[in-house]
Amino acid sequence: MKLFVRRLQNEWASWLAVAFIALLPTPRLSEIPLSLFAISLAFIARSPEGRAKIRAAARFAVPLFLCYWIPLLLSSIDSFYPSKSWASSLAALRYLAAALAMAVLLNPASARERVLRWTAWLLLFWAVDAFVQLFLGRDLFGVAMHPDRLNALFTKNYQFFGPTLAMLSPLVLEHARRQWRPLGWAVSFALILGAVMIAGMRAGWLTMALVLATYMLLMLKRENRELRKSVLTIPVLAVLVLSFSYFASPLFQERLDITRAFASGHNTALDASTMERIPIFSTALKMYSEHPVNGVGVRAFPKAYMVYAEPGDIHIEKSGGVSGALHAHNVVLEVMADTGTIGLAGLVLALLFLWRHHTRVTPAERHDAFPFALAVFLILFPLNSHFAIYGTYTSSLIWFLVGLWGASYRLK
Repeated sequence: MKLFVRRLQNEWASWLAVAFIALLPTPRLSEIPLSLFAISLAFIARSPEGRAKIRAAARFAVPLFLCYWIPLLLSSIDSFYPSKSWASSLAALRYLAAALAMAVLLNPASARERVLRWTAWLLLFWAVDAFVQLFLGRDLFGVAMHPDRLNALFTKNYQFFGPTLAMLSPLVLEHARRQWRPLGWAVSFALILGAVMIAGMRAGWLTMALVLATYMLLMLKRENRELRKSVLTIPVLAVLVLSFSYFASPLFQERLDITRAFASGHNTALDASTMERIPIFSTALKMYSEHPVNGVGVRAFPKAYMVYAEPGDIHIEKSGGVSGALHAHNVVLEVMADTGTIGLAGLVLALLFLWRHHTRVTPAERHDAFPFALAVFLILFPLNSHFAIYGTYTSSLIWFLVGLWGASYRLK
C-alpha cells in the first residue's frame, strides 16, 4: 500500500494527462483534468523552487498565450455577443495556468514517456474499437455506429473521432518509433490510418496526409538504418490500408468517390456537407470585411451570421431562424471573422515565436518536443476545416499539447 501511495505521489500528473486524452470522447469531462492542472499551479507556487520553475516555463508559455489571449479580449469590446465573448476571454486564463503547471509537473523525462506510452496504447485501442464498430455495427462497449459517420467512443460528438485521432497520431507514432521495432511502428501506422480513413471525415484524411509526409521526410534524413526500413513500408502500407478501407467501408468509398470527382472538375459531385460550407466561407469573409480590425467577437460567429448571411441561408433555415452556423469551418477564416486582423497577427506572431524558439533549443529538446509540436501544427494547419478553433474542445486540446511541449524543455 505504501508503495502504491508513493508511486501515486510521483506519477499522478502523468495519469492526469492520460485521463485528459481518455475523456476526450466526453468533452465536458475532459475539462476536469485540465482544470485540476490549473488549480495545481497555486500549490506549485508555494515553494521558491516551484516559483523558479514556473518563471522558467513562462518564457515559453506566456508569449504564446498573449498572442492568443489579447485578440480575444480586444474582440470582446464591441462583440455581437458580448457576454459570450467576455466569458470566453476570461475563462481562457485557465489554459495558461494548466499549461504552466504541466510544463513543471511533466518536466521529468520519465513523466512524459509515461504519458506517451499510455496515450499510444489508448489511441490504438480507439482504432481497434473503430474497426470492431465497422464490422459488427457496435463497438466493444456496445456503442452503435452513427448512420452518417464512424464514431467509435465519440457518441455525442461523432464527427470528432477521425480528426482527433489523426491530430493526436504523432503521439502514437513517435512512441512507437522510439520504443518499438519498425514492425511495431508499421502496425501502429496502419491501424491509425485505417481508422481515420473509415471514419469518413476529410479533415482527418488531410491531417493523416500531413503526418505521412512529415514522417517520410524526417525518417529519410535520419541515419538510423532501422528507421529507413520503416520508410520503405509507408507507401506499401498506405496503399494496402486505403484499398482495404475502400472495400470495407461504403462511407469511405462514397466520400472518396465524391472527392475524386470534384478534383477532376465535376462540380456536381459536391456533397451536402461541402455545399453547406460555401455560404459559411462567404459569410465569414463578409464579417471580416465589415470588421477588419478586431472581428465580430470571439464565439460570436453564430450571432453575427444572422446579420451577414444571404437571405434564405440554409443554416439559418435549419435552426428555424434562431441562429446561424456555429463557426467558420476553417482555422484562418475563423480567426479573421472572430478576432480580425489583430487575431491574424497574433496567430502569425505565435507561429514565428514557436519557430524561433524551436531553432534555439538543443537537439535533444527538439527531439523530445517533436510529437507535441507536430500535433499543434496539425490542429492549426490553415486548410483544416474541423472544429471551432476558439471552441472549448479545440482550445483545451491545443493548450494541453502546449503544456507537454513546454515540459520538453529544460527549466533553467
